[in-house]
Amino acid sequence: MPTQHHRLLRVRPRFAAAGALVIGTTLAGSALAVAAGAPAEDAATTSASASEQAGAALVKPTARVADTRLRYGQHVVVRGHAAALHGSRVELQYAPSGRRWRAIDRAVVNVRGRYRLSAELRATGKVRVVAANSVATAAAGQQTSRVHRVAVSSQLAVKRSSHDAAVGGGVHVRGVLFPRKRGSHVTVEGHLGGRWTAVGRAVTRADGHFAARVTSPRLGGVQLRVRSAGTRANLATKAAAGSVKGFRASTASWYGIYGGPLACGGSLGYSQLGVAHKSLPCGTKVTIRYHGRQVTVPVIDRGPYVGGREWDLTGATARALGFDGVGTIWTTV
Repeated sequence: MPTQHHRLLRVRPRFAAAGALVIGTTLAGSALAVAAGAPAEDAATTSASASEQAGAALVKPTARVADTRLRYGQHVVVRGHAAALHGSRVELQYAPSGRRWRAIDRAVVNVRGRYRLSAELRATGKVRVVAANSVATAAAGQQTSRVHRVAVSSQLAVKRSSHDAAVGGGVHVRGVLFPRKRGSHVTVEGHLGGRWTAVGRAVTRADGHFAARVTSPRLGGVQLRVRSAGTRANLATKAAAGSVKGFRASTASWYGIYGGPLACGGSLGYSQLGVAHKSLPCGTKVTIRYHGRQVTVPVIDRGPYVGGREWDLTGATARALGFDGVGTIWTTV
C-alpha cells in the first residue's frame, strides 16, 4: 500500500506536461535574455534610445551664408540651427568647381541648437553643412543642409602712382594678380571721354606679376585702373592704378617786372607763382616740368610776344623749377 509520501509525489500526467512547458518557456526566455547580454527591461530601453537617436540624426541642419560674393582670401561665414543635435558636431564642406566635397571647418552645436562655421575661400564653389549621425547606419547616412554657391573674385595688387610721359610716350603699370598663375590676362583702362577705354594690356607670369605698357593718350591727367577677366575659378575684378599725365615740349622764358599790372588782374609780386600765355583762359592750371622738377601754376597774364616762345614764367615759378633764361619746358596743356 502506498505511503502518504508517495501519494504526495503522485501528479496527474496532463498537469505535469503543462508544468514542464511553462518551465521550459521561462528557461528559454532567460537564455535569450542572457544571450542578448541584458535584461528584458534594458533591451527595451536600448531600443527606445536608438529610436530617439535615429530621430535626432534625421534632423537636417539649416545653413545661412552671410555673403555669397567674396573677395579672394575672404572668409565665408555660415550660421545655422539644429536643436535636436545640440552637443553634436557639424562640419562645413566645400567643393570648388569640378571637384569633390571636403571639410574646411568644424563646430559643436551649442545648447541652444546653434552653430557658426567659417573658412577662407580662394575660388568659386559650393558650401554645405553636414551633421554626423549618432547612429551610424547605412540607412540613415549623413544629414546635409541646403547647398549654397559662393562666388569668389580674383584680387589685384597695384601700386597707385602718378605716371608722367610725353604724349604718345609709354609708361609701365605693374602689379600682381591673385591667385598667382601664368597666362592670366589683365587690361589697363583710362577714363577718357566719360568712359573707361583700354590703353594697355599684359599677361601674368608664373608668380602672378605683370607689367603693362601704357601709352599716354592725351595732354593732362588720365585716371587709370587695371581689370582682370573672369575665369571658371574666380570672378573678374578691378583696381585703381593712379594716373598718367601727358606732357608736350614747348619754349619758354621768364620775367620779373614786379609791381607791374597783370592782364588777369592784380599786380606781379616777387613770390607769385604763375605763367603768361597768349590765349588760355585766366586761371587755367598748367603743370610744368623742367629737369626733374615740377610745379602746377595758373595762367595770370598775357604774353610772351617774342617770336617762338609760348610761355612766360614769373620769377617765382622760374626759381621753383631751376629755370634760367630761355629754354624748353614740358607742359600738360
